[in-house]
Amino acid sequence: MSLLTLNERVLKLGSSATLAMKARAKALTDRGISVMTLSAGEPDFDTPQVIKEAAKKALDKGISRYTGVRGSDDLIHAMRIKFERDQKVRYDASQVLSTVGAKSAISQAIDALIGAGDEVIVFSPYWVSYTELISLAGGTPVLVHASKEQGYVPTPEQLRAAITPRTKAIILNSPNNPSGAVFSEAALRGLMDVVKDSKIWVISDEIYEHLLFDNVKHVSPASFSDDAYSRTLVITGASKAYAMTGWRVGVVGGPKELVGAMVKLQEQRYTCIATVAQAACAYALLEPPEVKAEIEKMRQAYEMRRNKTLEIVASMPGVTCFKPQGAFYVLLDFSSITKDDQVLADRLLDEAHVALVAGSAFGVPGTVRMSLASSMETITEGLTRIRKWL
Repeated sequence: MSLLTLNERVLKLGSSATLAMKARAKALTDRGISVMTLSAGEPDFDTPQVIKEAAKKALDKGISRYTGVRGSDDLIHAMRIKFERDQKVRYDASQVLSTVGAKSAISQAIDALIGAGDEVIVFSPYWVSYTELISLAGGTPVLVHASKEQGYVPTPEQLRAAITPRTKAIILNSPNNPSGAVFSEAALRGLMDVVKDSKIWVISDEIYEHLLFDNVKHVSPASFSDDAYSRTLVITGASKAYAMTGWRVGVVGGPKELVGAMVKLQEQRYTCIATVAQAACAYALLEPPEVKAEIEKMRQAYEMRRNKTLEIVASMPGVTCFKPQGAFYVLLDFSSITKDDQVLADRLLDEAHVALVAGSAFGVPGTVRMSLASSMETITEGLTRIRKWL
């Protein structure tokens, strides 16, 4: 028996439910089984050609060496323009940072802020990694559930009731993964009013900001006031809007103190992200007309897939779903049929050969998360298989 041991916090760390389902679906596919994969949070579109051409030009110019930790001069410039255009906030170079995907940004922000005994308020439904990353840092996630009846949007009263002297931060995620809920400006202002003049940080995960339906608009809480600006860290990236998941580029903007702490963490852990990815992202973030056209093409496709999903689900007895207004997910509610959503997801994969993710992983038991980031044919066939299985 080995006398060597691992860190207890790592031993307690859970696996990603989304990545686990992706791996199980791939295993069946590798055996020749036709699986309708509706579990992945990854666009099925290729990275737009104009973005790839920008990367190729950078390589031809010999851009292949380390940059500064925050990113290249071109990327820093593009990030600052992006935040002013989309979030309506101005950051100087000391307030922005590029990271190894938005997940790394969230992890570094939590590590920079949270220690033993600290609490972080997380609104459910929530992205699966929030709670695990908080626990890994030694903190305690405090869950506040926003029900389907309230549009999966938390109220100021719920937030106020969850705050304790140990509350160090809250995490906001709009458009939301997994519900697709978009927090209105009024809802966000109500939440920000609760933490005004406090010592509570706000981590605003805005990675799905460009993927909106029904003419809904995205707003960033960082833009509301000087107080909001001084406590809000905005995290976004290239993965979703530009179909650049594998390029691994997260984009961060916020208070100099917090971003500077994240820079110190990154320079010890990663130095910088790949320079070719930086070049591609710098081009994408400027959003020339060719990139804007590609974003809109993908957004329209997701909206059409959402509409088709709602149409088919309406014909499934006992199954309901919340109408998402952003991101590319739908929560299918099976709670009138079964309370054990993990068994449900397992059986749908093994028996109907449809890959979905159990809602309990996102704090919404009785549901499964379905991704719209698959072709219309895959979505239609997958939902048809579910209906037949039921």
